[in-house]
Amino acid sequence: MSDRTRLLLRAARAYAEAGAHEDAARCYDLLGLSWTAAESYRQAGDPAQAAESYRRAGRPEDAARCFRALGRPDLAARCRQEHDDFLGAAWEHLLAGQPRRAEPLLRSADGQGTHGPGVNGPAALRLRLARQVSALLLDGTREPLLALLPKVEEGLTGAGAVRERVVLMEWGVEAADLLTRFDWGARLFHTAHRSLPLGAVHRAVVLARWQEWALRRLGSTAWLPAGGALDDLGGDRPSGVGDAFAGR
Repeated sequence: MSDRTRLLLRAARAYAEAGAHEDAARCYDLLGLSWTAAESYRQAGDPAQAAESYRRAGRPEDAARCFRALGRPDLAARCRQEHDDFLGAAWEHLLAGQPRRAEPLLRSADGQGTHGPGVNGPAALRLRLARQVSALLLDGTREPLLALLPKVEEGLTGAGAVRERVVLMEWGVEAADLLTRFDWGARLFHTAHRSLPLGAVHRAVVLARWQEWALRRLGSTAWLPAGGALDDLGGDRPSGVGDAFAGR
């Protein structure tokens, strides 16, 4: 390790410990550590810089999330298309209420063979979710999308890489939000959190996103598990939420 690298790392850590995340991010950028820089920009509250760093790091999903926060679904979709993720690009347009722009991308995704291991694999379920969200936006059809959510929940505990299951969870929650079925959003978070191995990085990610979602949608995180403990909730579904939002 060169003296320059060592000094930049030391400076980045010092800035981060002091809460100067933007300065830490600049140090990480100089070191070529784009992913770490992006995380620091995000902590600094700079989604635009975070998005560009995520793109350089080859993290289109994270970059798209930042562009979405900036109200730029066009950039989020373009970022995904750059990596031939037509289904992800379609989803960005759907979340922005643009089903007409999503339709050709859904056809491209279908042509790619986005089916995964069987009809209920994570990738296949995401394609089915996208089609039903499109139907919801185009003609207000709710029932097929609502009927798909139990299949999504099953997919969270079935075959497929952990990362794919986490993405499926996110899409399922976003679809449930469009239906204002926050009971289903909480249920999908709980199922995903419970099904992932203790100590797994993705499990911590699920919990962090669950907490953010609960605060935004429900106004409280008091009933969530603390520190990722598996047994904090108990039972098969989260308490204090399920029936309260079932009729919305």
